[in-house]
Amino acid sequence: MTPDRWAVIFACAALVAACTAVLAWRRRERTPAATALAVTMAGVATWSAADALVYGLRTELTRLAYPPVLLASVGLVVAGTYVLARTVTDPSWRPARRTALLMAVEPLVLVVAGTLPATRDLVMGGLAAAGPGGDAVVVLGPLFLAHTLYSYVLVAVAYTYLVRCFRRVTGVLRRQVAILLGSALLSTVGNVVAVGGQLDGTGTDVTPLFFLLTGLVDCWAIFRGGLLRLVPVARDQVVDTVPDAVLVVDPAGILIDLNPAGERMMRSMRATLSGDLVGRSLQEIAGPNALAVFGATERRDGHRVAEVAPGVWLDVRDSEVADPRGRPLGRIVVVRDVSEQQERQAAVERLNARLAEQVEVIERLRAELAEEAVRDPLTGLHNRRHLDRALAADLASRPRAGELSLLVVDIDHFKSVNDRYGHAAGDTVLTAVAGTLAGAVRAGDTAARLGGEEFVLVLPGLGREQAVERAEQIRRAVAASRHALDGDDVRVTVSIGVAVCPADGHVSAALLEAADRALYTAKATGRDRVVAADAVPSPQVLAVPVPAAARDDVAELVPGA
Repeated sequence: MTPDRWAVIFACAALVAACTAVLAWRRRERTPAATALAVTMAGVATWSAADALVYGLRTELTRLAYPPVLLASVGLVVAGTYVLARTVTDPSWRPARRTALLMAVEPLVLVVAGTLPATRDLVMGGLAAAGPGGDAVVVLGPLFLAHTLYSYVLVAVAYTYLVRCFRRVTGVLRRQVAILLGSALLSTVGNVVAVGGQLDGTGTDVTPLFFLLTGLVDCWAIFRGGLLRLVPVARDQVVDTVPDAVLVVDPAGILIDLNPAGERMMRSMRATLSGDLVGRSLQEIAGPNALAVFGATERRDGHRVAEVAPGVWLDVRDSEVADPRGRPLGRIVVVRDVSEQQERQAAVERLNARLAEQVEVIERLRAELAEEAVRDPLTGLHNRRHLDRALAADLASRPRAGELSLLVVDIDHFKSVNDRYGHAAGDTVLTAVAGTLAGAVRAGDTAARLGGEEFVLVLPGLGREQAVERAEQIRRAVAASRHALDGDDVRVTVSIGVAVCPADGHVSAALLEAADRALYTAKATGRDRVVAADAVPSPQVLAVPVPAAARDDVAELVPGA
């Protein structure tokens, strides 16, 4: 092949390598491996461009400049390959300053040796113009051979890292490492073949052509294979640094791997554990009691939480691992110590329970206070405030419930009781009459003390005749009661006025006024009787006569009755 054709081929190789270097460099912010790949391909581009100039120009200057440029390019390629391999396998790795200087020393020494006339032949001598067959006559010196050996050793170390990474990772990361291994081995094999073919001083260094293929593979990988799109993360950067305990168990229940957090947790739970934990059964490490507790614990949302020891709570999640054929490989168990969270939760629950008790007490006290606010402190019946609200509510719902009756009850000659026996005795009589009224009401009725010796009963759903009958029952019950006052057996009576809604009024004031009129009539016509109000005030009233004996008893208590 003619030198001009070699020049074109090497120029194409330089262009492809340069494009690959640019593409990788643009991705340097995404992954550290991109920078190393860009440096490697920049070295390939320089190497290929030097070969293109040597074969294309064939001048004395290019032949003299070729050895140092070649050595500098090879140094970039070797150093870039090593850094690329280290970075891919461990993205956190960065070459220390000392490492970078050591890798730069050998190429710099060779570049200087290849430039100086006194040492040029020790690197590469006899570089003459291409012969008739197009092959250059080159004599590889001992320094060049030493440089080649050094380069192969460094590249072999890089490949060792890649092979180890390939065996460890899976999925897309494994594919990335495979692409890098394949493309690197391709150029390395080409270099070995090319150097071997030049040991006799003839032949063409076709290593850049193999790097051309490497550049094409890497270009395809970047655009089509997703190379450098995902950043590979080493195991020790994920599993070994997470605070949760991670255990890998095979199908037989044997622990085959765990992270430092897992080892710390296992040893803290069982202080008697000694020796290496890997290779031992999970039952032996965790203890049969812990496994029994988790076996009896219900799985919720993919995990179990159980108390494996007093005060020790663990949250356990596990997932099955299978090979591509679906055969089980084992389980990954992630354990988190949630004792502190459980203690906080228990404390919160205790506080909530106490708070609920306090709220219940407060509500009960509030209800008692609210009830006391609407109760008469002496008789225990409702007061006027509650009566107004209850009567208004009953009148509002009266169209659905039917008629509503209202009784106004007044104790006859109560002032005489106070004057003769004292206010304490009067309070006793009031309390007794209030008890009779309270026993006469149904659910939904209201019994209230208006003030003094006057009481009111609200009876929803009762018509006039039923209300009068109820009032008569109350009157008889009060008259039948006896009260021991200052050694005397005293009997009191009540007068009752009855009003009915809607016949006697539609609002509270009208009903109370109608009942008061009826009560006044009962008082005026002899007391100890029930009188129902008319819809229109008139002297005629519906009254229940009082027996003569009853009138005589009242006359004995209060003269003039």
